[in-house]
Amino acid sequence: IADVGGRVICLSTANGEGNIFHDLWVGSQTATNRFVGIFFPWSAGERDQEWYEAKKRDLPDWQLAQEYPSDPDEAFIRSGRPVFDLEVLRSLEIVEPYRGYLHKMPGRGVYEFREDGGELAVWEFPQLGEVYVVGADVAEGLGYGDYSSAHVINASTGDLVAHWHGHIDADLFGEEALYALGWWYNKALVGVESNNHGLTTLKGLQRVGYKNLFRQRRLGQRNPTVSETLGWRTTSVSKPLAIDELSANIRDNALWVGCKETVAELRTFVREENGKMHGSPHDDRVMSLAIANQMLKYVWLPEYRSSDTVKSN
Repeated sequence: IADVGGRVICLSTANGEGNIFHDLWVGSQTATNRFVGIFFPWSAGERDQEWYEAKKRDLPDWQLAQEYPSDPDEAFIRSGRPVFDLEVLRSLEIVEPYRGYLHKMPGRGVYEFREDGGELAVWEFPQLGEVYVVGADVAEGLGYGDYSSAHVINASTGDLVAHWHGHIDADLFGEEALYALGWWYNKALVGVESNNHGLTTLKGLQRVGYKNLFRQRRLGQRNPTVSETLGWRTTSVSKPLAIDELSANIRDNALWVGCKETVAELRTFVREENGKMHGSPHDDRVMSLAIANQMLKYVWLPEYRSSDTVKSN
């Protein structure tokens, strides 16, 4: 009927991002569909600030944003029950990085950064004597769906210094991308999520001889010791812990994140009524950053420290 002159009217409250109503709204604002978006704030009727303050006292933050938003940004993001403090995320200084890739110099055993707009974003180049950690989240490597993602943090300053993000086969993610990234950043401690395809990535790193890989610790002992099991295992216990500690470090300025795309994923990372957490729609950047943040707790342990000199350009 609409194709021959009828009209379609879609009326709804927001319920987070990544759903069909949000897609329709974004399309109406970017002229990518034929809808005309009209937003009605809580103050559209005869409601005053006193009325709003009363509602604010009675409702949790996410429900207030869902039922009585002030603007579309608040309606879609806050109503999705965001895990991370949105005011803190808004206050972060976003810095445009260098973008390119790492090129291995033939016969020299060193890597050179070449700026060409590639998958690697760099805010701080490797500094001699600095200690770095890498957190990696592995996808299937298909040309759609989730991406593989890796964040690099300076362990001394807590600054995000680099971020790799793209579609790549799981074995090549280890053999090429993470190997180069780890070596370039002074043989950084690399923590790879070992769930599913992460095992393939870890095998790839082992095949090319990368040594400084995170290993799980035996917790059922008085003094937890390192095991031979490689990688960070995401479970129903470890995931909430990693996310909560990431949130706390960002809030307390112990971790600086200046990546626009990463902050965007943090903003849309939500907690469902049943307690499960996920991105809307993606969370690969959130998970790799959370794993990198976990690596900060282990990088100073003797088993992860190396006296070898790493050459980088």
